[in-house]
Amino acid sequence: MACNFLTASGFYPWQTTIKNTISTSGIGLHKGDLIEITLKPSDTNSGIRFIRTDIEGDIAERTILASYQNVSDTNMCTTIKNENDCKISTIEHLMAALSGSGVDNVNIEINGPEVPIMDGSSKQFIDLIENAGLSKLSEKRKFLKITKHIEIIDGEKKCSLSPSNNMNFFASIDFSDKVIGKQEASISLENFNFKDNVSNARTFGFMRDVEALRMSGLGLGGSLDNCIIIDNNEVINSEGLRFENEFVVHKLLDAVGDIFTSGYRIQGEYRGYLCGHHMNNLLLKELFNNEESFEFFEIDDSVIADSNKELLTA
Repeated sequence: MACNFLTASGFYPWQTTIKNTISTSGIGLHKGDLIEITLKPSDTNSGIRFIRTDIEGDIAERTILASYQNVSDTNMCTTIKNENDCKISTIEHLMAALSGSGVDNVNIEINGPEVPIMDGSSKQFIDLIENAGLSKLSEKRKFLKITKHIEIIDGEKKCSLSPSNNMNFFASIDFSDKVIGKQEASISLENFNFKDNVSNARTFGFMRDVEALRMSGLGLGGSLDNCIIIDNNEVINSEGLRFENEFVVHKLLDAVGDIFTSGYRIQGEYRGYLCGHHMNNLLLKELFNNEESFEFFEIDDSVIADSNKELLTA
């Protein structure tokens, strides 16, 4: 593994960026365009920044920080936009890969309005990041510690952040379609658990919704190569599912990506029931609107956490 100096990606004390510039390309799920993206090393405290290369103008006008404050649309994906109305859609799978790989700062040049869907999961982005490698930067990583329970409820949907000594994510769903039904999954973001247990879960959809989506200008790049398709209570992809609860594990993947738009790795516990991008964004807004619910800290660089240790706090 190119980035094996990170004993535990969630708990590593220092900020990181990628070591080498690396590129890939693929189809956008919703617009169907062929998109090229290039990941480049960046400086401390710069965060995850998308830069549109297909738009003319000053680089600042074409740059969008991947922040919950810049989320402009959550219909079927997470879209961010800057004050110049420059947008990037479908950022969640790449954001999840960056979070799960331990990347804090990176510039992402992209020649279109949407991150490629690849195979519908984060796995190919994980591979890309590992090929690029990681570099330690000169400043400490700031962590966001949840100190008070925060919850968002919308009908049956619920999502929350609660105090915890680790970085835990729980997701559960309940669909009337028998092929999905009730499912739950969890992960603790340490020791590259994201890569091994979550990253290859694909997005999913229903054949009954395909026509309506395309009439609204969405899902134009969707296919059996990048999406699990369900029809008449059956998965019609020839390979079937990668694992039994792939549907809810993908919800877990989306949550990891969406919560990383906080700009920090969170010491706390996320729980989502029937949640998607909209609820996740509302949860972060609620969190940052309640200053008593969180605090920042840094880890002493002498501390190397492993999967059997609790996260040590300042």
